Amino acid sequence: MNKQFFKIFLLALTSLPITSQSLELKGVGRRVSVQIFDEWAKQFSAQNSGTTIKYEANNTIEGPNQVVLGTADFGDTDVPFTKKELEQKGLTQFPYMFTATTPVFNLPNLFDGQIKLDGKTLGDIFLGKITKWNDPAITATNPRVQLPNEKILLAYVAANGSGTYPLSNYLSKVNPDWKSKMGVGTKFNWPTGVAVENMYAMGEYIKKTPYSIGYSEIAYARKNKLSYVQLQNKEGKFVSPHTGSIEDAVHNVKWNASNGFCEELTYEIGAGSWPITSASYLVIKNTSDNIERRQELLKFLGWGLRLGDMVVSNLDFMPIKRSILPLIRNSWNDTPLNIEGGEVVSAKQALELASNGVPIIDARVAAEYEEAHIANAISVPYAEKSKKETNFNPASDHFDLTRLPANKNAGLVFYCNAGSCWKGYKAAVVAINAGYKKVYWLRGGIPEWQEKNYPVVSNSHSPKQLVAQNK
Repeated sequence: MNKQFFKIFLLALTSLPITSQSLELKGVGRRVSVQIFDEWAKQFSAQNSGTTIKYEANNTIEGPNQVVLGTADFGDTDVPFTKKELEQKGLTQFPYMFTATTPVFNLPNLFDGQIKLDGKTLGDIFLGKITKWNDPAITATNPRVQLPNEKILLAYVAANGSGTYPLSNYLSKVNPDWKSKMGVGTKFNWPTGVAVENMYAMGEYIKKTPYSIGYSEIAYARKNKLSYVQLQNKEGKFVSPHTGSIEDAVHNVKWNASNGFCEELTYEIGAGSWPITSASYLVIKNTSDNIERRQELLKFLGWGLRLGDMVVSNLDFMPIKRSILPLIRNSWNDTPLNIEGGEVVSAKQALELASNGVPIIDARVAAEYEEAHIANAISVPYAEKSKKETNFNPASDHFDLTRLPANKNAGLVFYCNAGSCWKGYKAAVVAINAGYKKVYWLRGGIPEWQEKNYPVVSNSHSPKQLVAQNK
């Protein structure tokens, strides 16, 4: 394809009417997180006009499911995926806050912390093995409390509801019968009790039902004045749920992106640790070919992690420590949003540059170039062994600078594939370090180019054929 073709194509493109459209990002997850994302959305949109964030309250499973399907940009859950599951689903997850799941009860004249339970007893209650409030196992940890000779009325959250996973995870560690009969999960055939739809329904049930017991998030329990128990932790101490006991539980956790930040925080060591502590995770796709949407999503999430921690704290949750933010940012496995010494360009800008004679450098492997590449692009493969990060070591890689145009004052456009492809970025950095003055990086790569239906060529297709296929 020659320059004249580019000019004709560009003229046709620029003659189309331009409309300004706002961008709406969608999140799906648990009801407990609604207030956080509503407030994050309000503050972020006030600072970034044109972008809105909508959050749909559902359950702990639906958020990640919709991210996989492409019907949501981010999901919220308290059920962490393993590294293998993340790879299979093409997802990335990271914690954004911590909370406590706590048993809540309704006993006449008894309030917060006036009932103490150990893990085995709590498990036996949920298994239906303990049916009376004055059972010897309960009186043993509450010798000074006058417990009624009344039937325990148990409530549990319906399938995939918030809090069930951390509760079952904890009970599997402290009650052998629970572990063998029920295990860990979000959906069970409960042997006793009544199902409630969500934590809001749980709160209503507990409030209106004397002698009942269930479980809830501590933030919701405090706000709605539900009485909660003291639980015995791994150190044998009876503790109450609050941000301090949550912090004690996560204090010794060593976060690691290599395992997808998948950590169990229940029954952790620490004299003051709350035994049913859990992380709340955000789940996103590994990468996206929609560069504009991807950039805005990461911008929003980065803003929330850095500046939204006061919102989390004010709602009685515990935010993550800022010291792990670099780990989270690197886990997104996306190339940077900018390039020092160069300029990030869109597919449209790259097309304009090409029409004005600026060379385009394809940094992908030869096979990818042969399959489909931007017309007139020069193939200069970047062979990388260095890490996919901004402070990569170019000495570990190979990039043949002699194949670039000799004039270092002329412009160069670099590209590869979008999202987690670093070859174009690294090639551009190496060129900048070699003294090239006008370096442009098409961060969206050939996926963005093809998404715009701009012409590409290959050994087996003509430009017109490929344009037609991309429509």
